[in-house]
Amino acid sequence: MATAIPDPHVLLIGPYDPHCGEYTFLAPPLGVWRLAGVLNDAGVQAEVFDPNCCVGEPALALEEKLAEGGWDAIGVSTTGMTLRFDLELAHIARRLLPNAVIVAGGMEATFKPELMFQLGPFDLVVLGEGEKPLLELAGRLRRGENLDAIAGTAVKTASGVQLHHQRALSKEELREAIFKTPYEKMPYAAYWEKLERFYRVGALPSKADREARLAEIRSVRLITLNYCPMNCTFCSSTNFLHAAQGGIAGIARLEPEECMAMIRRIVSAHPNVRTIIFQDDIFVFTQDRRILPLCESIIDAKKRGELPEDLQFISTNRIDAMTPERLAAMRRAGFRVLGFGVENFSLGVLKEFNKSRIYDHIEPNLQQALDLGITPFLDLILTSPRCNLSDLAETIRKGYRWLLAGCEMGMYPYVIPFSGAAMANDPTLEPHTTYVRHQVEGTEVAWDQPSKILPLDATVREAILAIEREFNEWLEYLELRVAHLPSRTRSLIWVLCAAPVLANAGEEAPEREEVLEQLLMRLPTLQQETYQELRQFAGKMEAIACVA
Repeated sequence: MATAIPDPHVLLIGPYDPHCGEYTFLAPPLGVWRLAGVLNDAGVQAEVFDPNCCVGEPALALEEKLAEGGWDAIGVSTTGMTLRFDLELAHIARRLLPNAVIVAGGMEATFKPELMFQLGPFDLVVLGEGEKPLLELAGRLRRGENLDAIAGTAVKTASGVQLHHQRALSKEELREAIFKTPYEKMPYAAYWEKLERFYRVGALPSKADREARLAEIRSVRLITLNYCPMNCTFCSSTNFLHAAQGGIAGIARLEPEECMAMIRRIVSAHPNVRTIIFQDDIFVFTQDRRILPLCESIIDAKKRGELPEDLQFISTNRIDAMTPERLAAMRRAGFRVLGFGVENFSLGVLKEFNKSRIYDHIEPNLQQALDLGITPFLDLILTSPRCNLSDLAETIRKGYRWLLAGCEMGMYPYVIPFSGAAMANDPTLEPHTTYVRHQVEGTEVAWDQPSKILPLDATVREAILAIEREFNEWLEYLELRVAHLPSRTRSLIWVLCAAPVLANAGEEAPEREEVLEQLLMRLPTLQQETYQELRQFAGKMEAIACVA
């Protein structure tokens, strides 16, 4: 039996993204802070170390934090995209605190506990939601009990890795956890200052530009849903709680009045907030009874002065859940951006993604949103494993048209094999999956991590790789000259690079010169000489594309 620790201290480490938001939201790690709030409420001394918002180099800052002493358990949150950096921090923790209990959690840990034990110095891996496992862990440390068979964890034994599944949080448990999130302690202001410097807000040419950028920057995130049930083949979100439970998990989310309570609390904790972002994978469902009463409550609260009149909202929604009534209500309530996981404009690709049901709703609902003054934000995956060149051309053409119409969008060249996704687990796609060799800084730990699933069709594969090569050259060139390239600008670069490749293959594509003009219009801070240099660079890239 272990020695009892009457007052265990827990340090929770957020995912480490040294690329300034490329792999994570540039905001406090919401799930980690929620765990800290739940532990604190139960009388456990828990703190958050955020490697993306600390003083100095994160590894050294963590060493200083660990040197304070007294840490009995350390939780390390992991994602597939940040895993090599997360592991670096975990190994530092083990080196400095050899007797502490070190726990891995998050998406990557849930789907690949065996890999966590292979690569990291972990005693336990949390499966799914961490609230109940960490509370039980703290209780056992207090009582001096062993850590075997904690529900919601995986442990390494002589015979292999044993999984101890847990039921997902109920609706009531989820509400309690969300309400215990310590927004008052979360360093949103520090993130805002960092982003304002990064985006050089003060250097923007007009007040309107500055105000628009501040509305993007001064945002606070709120989760009201436990998981997305849509089961898209490229995504692992649906399977996260299923994997932890060992079966199908039930949906749980906040009611309208509970959302309002959290909105009021966020505004009270962060009075300079301009936008609240609902971080749910899906905020509005097709059979949704929450959105209309929530919008009316927001409107009433603004009229009574309980919420700022100019407070805005952003959410991600099913595009086939949008109706004229819902869109109008959301616009009146202050929803200024609505994210839609359109993914692709080709019906064939949408079928492959298990999203064909949205096809007929895409164009009419995008137009309705724009007509109301709402900005749609689209995530697009340009290719799928079984697409053809016409599918790629269709998405480039329509994406460009909707971008010019006023939509924002992010484009991604191919499917990323996220752990837990159906496509990542499809053995027929393994020959078309490429890997990247990663090594954990400061150690000899190395492994090959899946990085992309390329199209099976050789013509499409060669096309998207050629487009990606030119895109990367453009990105390298522009990032030296422009403070910040938002996703809308990056999407234009994708279109610019795709146009000649598709045209040379006989596909209908946007005119490259027209796309270049649109790109230049969205780079207002460049000097005239730089514009001339950029045109010369564009000519050079076009010549290379024509030769290829």
